[in-house]
This record gives sequence, C-alpha cells and structure tokens, in this order.
Amino acid sequence: MASTFTRRTALQRFAAGGAGIALGGSLLSACGSSDDGAGTGGGDGPIRIGAITDLTGAFGVVGKANQAIAEFTVGEINAAGGVLGRQLELIVVDGASDPATWGKVAQQLVSRDKVDMAIGDVTSAEREAVKSIIAGRGKTLYIAPASYEGGECYENTWTVGAVPNQQVDPTVDYLLEQGARTFYLCGNDYSYPRNVLKAARARIEQGGGEVVGEDYIPIAATDAPELVRKTISSKADAVFEVVVLPASVPYIKGVVDGGYTGLIAGTLFDETINPLFGRQAQGLIGAQDYFASIDDPFSREQVAAFHQAYPDAPFGSALNSPAWYRGLYLWKAAVETAGSLELDAVNEAMNTASAEKLIGGPSHFVPDTKHVELTMYLGEMQADGSVKVLKDLGPQEPLGQCA
Repeated sequence: MASTFTRRTALQRFAAGGAGIALGGSLLSACGSSDDGAGTGGGDGPIRIGAITDLTGAFGVVGKANQAIAEFTVGEINAAGGVLGRQLELIVVDGASDPATWGKVAQQLVSRDKVDMAIGDVTSAEREAVKSIIAGRGKTLYIAPASYEGGECYENTWTVGAVPNQQVDPTVDYLLEQGARTFYLCGNDYSYPRNVLKAARARIEQGGGEVVGEDYIPIAATDAPELVRKTISSKADAVFEVVVLPASVPYIKGVVDGGYTGLIAGTLFDETINPLFGRQAQGLIGAQDYFASIDDPFSREQVAAFHQAYPDAPFGSALNSPAWYRGLYLWKAAVETAGSLELDAVNEAMNTASAEKLIGGPSHFVPDTKHVELTMYLGEMQADGSVKVLKDLGPQEPLGQCA
C-alpha cells in the first residue's frame, strides 16, 4: 500500500513533539476518569482497559499514534462482540513524556479507574516507572508494546515488541553479506541504544567484523555535529546507529551530505520516519515487524481501514502501532482461553496466547519467555519515504528472554 505520509506532513507532526495530530473516528473510548471507580473483574458491565502513552511532550507524536491504534483495535473488538461477551471501555491517560508523570497516571488507572489490564510504554524509563505500580503493587496485568532492549521479566508483565535479536541480528547479517567488515556504532546515551549496540557488536564480532568506534550523545540532544564528524572520519564500511528524534534527522542528513559512502543501518527506520530524512533516507537498512509494502493482504486491509478511520494519524513499526494491535488481541485470546479476568488464570493463558490474524503476521508468546515470536522483514528505505522489502525473514523467536 502506497504511503501518503509526506515529508511536509511528517515535519508538521513531529514538530514540538508531534502536537496537533487530529485523531478521527468515533470508537468507544474514555479519555479520563470513570465515574464510579468500581472494578470490572466480575459482572456484565464493560471491561476497563487502560492505555498509557505520551499524548504531549517530546514523544507526543508517538502517543497520539498509540491512542489512535488503541481506539481502532478496541472498536474492532467491540464490533465483533467484545471479550467474554462484554464490551471494552478504553481509558487513555497521558504520561506527558515524563517518567514521574507516568507514575502518577499509572496509579490513577489501577486505584481510581480499576482497570483489568493496562497497555503502553514509549521509553524504557517510562516502563520502569510504572511496572511496579501497575503489575506489582497494583496486581494488574501489564502489556509493554514498544520494541526495546530486552530482559523485562517482571511479574504480571508481558512484552509484545521486538527485542534485539529479532531486529539487530538479521540487519547485521545483511551488512556482513554485503561485504561490510568494519563498523561504527553510535546512539543516544540511555539503555535502549546502549543495549541494542551491545547486541550489534556481539553479532558483528561473531560474524568476523570489527567495530572501529562507538560513541554516544545525550538523550536530549537536538543535533549531533560531532557524531557526524566521527562517523565520516571512521571510514567504516557500515554504520549501525540508534540516534533518536530529534537528533536523528540532522545526524542522518549530515552523514549522507558529508560524503559518507558506506551502509547505514538502525532499528528506527520505517515509512513514518523516512519522510523526515527526505532524499537522504535512500539506502538506509532496518528490520521491523511491519512495513506498508509487505505482501500480506490482512495487513493491507486492516491498515487501510485504520487510515480511513484516522486519516491524520500515522501508522508504523517505529511508533509501535502493530505491537499495540498485537498486544490487545493476544490479551483477548488469553482472557477467552482463561474464561475469566482473574489475574492468575489470564497470566497462565498469556504464556501460550497466539493469534493468526495480526498486522504484520501471526504471533504467539513463546512459553516461559514473556515475549513473542514475530514475523520480521528486512527493508531498504527509499528517498520517497517508502520501503523496499529485501527479505521476509519469517518467524523470529525472542532469544534469551526470561526462560
């Protein structure tokens, strides 16, 4: 399906943290507190689920995309009869791109709104800020949808995004196949880039490559001129980078326009991000659980329906959109297997929950890992913002997680 997400609209959406995305649709949702505060574990009323994300602040564009896919998915589930014959009530709260605020609104979801499940994370720091509140003290099932550094094994917590071996390993293998032998690694200085690049280094060295440099910039950086200089001067055959917005835009443009001629790869490229780079997106390499150009009729139909309902909201793996859809449906499958919302029963069912019809392809929890097997795709970014799928990588297990 051709992308209509142009560079101009991308820049407008990402400016000031993406404020101003208008979300369409009229699906069942409640973006505030519930009046009665009663729990929903029993009875015939709606089942309350909480969505926690960043509607404002630096990651506002991510949060508004998350809200749109949550509303879309809940609406779809409700239209098909709900869960256990009951409708879902979606309660969306704003973490404002601030871990402290995440803690406050997470407490609201479990104490005041008494949700039966909560879904959402954007950064690892935000996940860390809420998991004990929701899943620990709150004794509420928590689903983390963001691709991340791996290793989350906390009680009552389930992860449905990609982990490093699912994204990093096939990407590095491709770079080695293309003849790259020397590599430069760089990213922002926090847990996700550092752990992704740790995985990249291991795979590079396992494959006979050599890392000739590794550098980091502050998480709040808006530009990266020194990183651009170091990248070009490394003369590496390939770069593996995890530089996040907003610094990723001047970094990629600076490296390409500065004359670097090697391969550039990362974990954050897709149709929603490419337009920000413009023509400099050409040739960027990355693996995701979904691209708009994959050969999957169900994905095309569902994403087309999403865009019809939410014409101003982006949809992409870099915004964790497929993972939100996946997480809600895997939870639905687990609840229906358990036959109740009782926490222990749903946790037991989550251990083997699966769904065939998902955006990006089938998925299931690998028993005792608390993570999912994903169909992954290797893509080459194009100057027009689209993605050329180089390989359908097939099902990729989450290695080394929790077992």
